[in-house]
Amino acid sequence: LDMVADLGAIGALVSTDKMSYGGSPLDLADACRHTSMMRNAMGADFPIVAKDFIIDPLQIARAVCLGAHAVLLIAAAAPDQLPELLDTCTLLGVEALVEVHTTEEIELAAECGASLFLVTERDRERGVLVPGQACAVAPALPGDAISLACGGISTMQQVRELRGAGYDGVVLGRALAAAGAKALMDDIRAEEWSQRLAEPIYSAPVSRSSAAKLADGGLVDEAGI
Repeated sequence: LDMVADLGAIGALVSTDKMSYGGSPLDLADACRHTSMMRNAMGADFPIVAKDFIIDPLQIARAVCLGAHAVLLIAAAAPDQLPELLDTCTLLGVEALVEVHTTEEIELAAECGASLFLVTERDRERGVLVPGQACAVAPALPGDAISLACGGISTMQQVRELRGAGYDGVVLGRALAAAGAKALMDDIRAEEWSQRLAEPIYSAPVSRSSAAKLADGGLVDEAGI
């Protein structure tokens, strides 16, 4: 967390799923405790999003108890349960970041009341990246929603195309471990982002120490989710 914060990140997704990402609830608890110390030191919040294949309201309750500021809800993983999961987030006072990939998933999430979207270029069904998907489905996003993009983002050309399509920020994964990560982050922060979300958000796991392994668990970006 300290490393990505030093690079310019303003938040992180932390996995609690051991089978898919090598994470655990302890990672989330540790991250939330650490961000409390970071807030005291920096005088600014560093939000943590709990990342898992959430299909049951109890998973959201656990994330809240562990200190998460938000939870990731993957529309493709639980389309039928999405209304109940969003209602649970509202009742528990936690933000819901809803991951979508297609126009149909965007429409479903919007109908269920989602207001914070994470559009991934990774097709979960086929397990492949679909370059340009985020820009292609951007017109379907609600105009009053905050929208972030993710999946294989590693260049400023991609970032500018996404910003031009109306996105409010980006989520980075493996790009954090690549050469030139600091320069990329600086350039992203220098872009003129929407007033609704002035800075980008980045994702990184917190349970491993090396930069390469940190990126391997890089959540949405290229972790095969």
